[in-house]
Amino acid sequence: MESTFFSQILKVQFLSVITVLLTVGAIAHMLSTRRKPKSMIAWILVILTMPQIGIPLYIVFSGRKIEKSILKKGQLALHNYTPSAFRSEMSLFLTAQGIPPPTGRNEVTVCHNGVEAWFELVRMIEHAERSIYISTYILGDDEVTRELIDMLAHKALQGVEVKLLIDSLGSISLEMFPSMLRKLQDAGGEYRFFNSFMQNPIEFKMNLRNHRKSIIIDGRYVMSGGMNIAKEYMSATYHSKLWSDLSFVIHGEATRHYLDIFRFDWEYTTGEMIETEVIDFSQEKTVENFVQVVPSGPDVENDAYFEAMVYMPFVAKERIWIVTPYFAPDQTILDGLIVARHRGVEIKIIVPDTSDHYIIDIARNGFLRQLQEEGIEIYLFKNRMLHAKAILVDDAFVVMGSANFDERSFFYNYETTSFFYNHRQIADIEEWMKRHMLECTVGLAKAGRVRMMFENIFKMLSPVI
Repeated sequence: MESTFFSQILKVQFLSVITVLLTVGAIAHMLSTRRKPKSMIAWILVILTMPQIGIPLYIVFSGRKIEKSILKKGQLALHNYTPSAFRSEMSLFLTAQGIPPPTGRNEVTVCHNGVEAWFELVRMIEHAERSIYISTYILGDDEVTRELIDMLAHKALQGVEVKLLIDSLGSISLEMFPSMLRKLQDAGGEYRFFNSFMQNPIEFKMNLRNHRKSIIIDGRYVMSGGMNIAKEYMSATYHSKLWSDLSFVIHGEATRHYLDIFRFDWEYTTGEMIETEVIDFSQEKTVENFVQVVPSGPDVENDAYFEAMVYMPFVAKERIWIVTPYFAPDQTILDGLIVARHRGVEIKIIVPDTSDHYIIDIARNGFLRQLQEEGIEIYLFKNRMLHAKAILVDDAFVVMGSANFDERSFFYNYETTSFFYNHRQIADIEEWMKRHMLECTVGLAKAGRVRMMFENIFKMLSPVI
């Protein structure tokens, strides 16, 4: 019995030594990667207070630019096809960060809700003649997606090239039980899961997700924005569980950049290169709309989108209106918004009253209360989930795409956003935002000390959650 007792003590001591070594190793790795102080503090607190949980989480979620999987993916660089003569403060800033200048020949249609988006998507697929390339974070398994797969399979049988790229984590249940997709495969279409857990669980990285969303038809049309593909995002009819969301369709030169991004992600996932013709849009019936496509994520050499968000408060002269489902920005952006408000810029932030992530809501409120104290207006959208992502700055530009207003979208997820510089899109989104403000309550209610404490704790831990 005595030997058993000492044996247990030795095991405990051994585990303690291992825990200390792993803790020191994790912190040393953190310092070597030059993480942002806020992120580093959050991870250190989790690791020191809960090492048995914090260390495995750090191993799973750690790393970004230096990860082997990122090096393997390479660096995404968009081609500079036919830049327009348009110039603005923001477009020049993005160009200086390696983003191609805005293209000019683009017809743009905004889909203001999931019903408009669904019928536009159906129309696009019906008219497809050569290729349909789809990238999505979430592909649900419901009546909407089954109808989509039926349409895609029908097109594949007609000889249209159909490729479907789905994020593994966003659609993990579909990857485990892909029976819905076999109809597409049997018809000659292809589907792949990005950063697949099932195919390579050892190299699987939970924090490096393909959050990009695009549906590219014949290299001429692209639908993009914030919508995934499932019944809560798109539907043929309005229903109580349909989220409020935005997407847009581009017919024109900007489509080439979305095609560049899809080809790059598909090649990384499959090893297969997609050969496509370069379309001369001067022969297409397009109008003059200036669009600048901005990919972001660990596969982009510069953090162009993040730096644009840092620069945005200093470009704005009159207003910044932000719509996002999740709000947990970097401190630099937070400070910039406060400085802009002190300069007299009108700032409105529209978020769902209650999102689909309760813990993120608690963290978000810590940021929003800080901004509210500085005179920034906070709007809480009632009745249903708000999933749209849009930013309106003066009458200068509007931003729409897949990126949320949080550190995960700024630094870890693979995202695509577009900057629209024409008055038509700016006025369109302004009216959409105004209508949504009418369905909001203004300002966060006062919170007790316990609530405030939890909000500030989760705010501090936001880089981890």
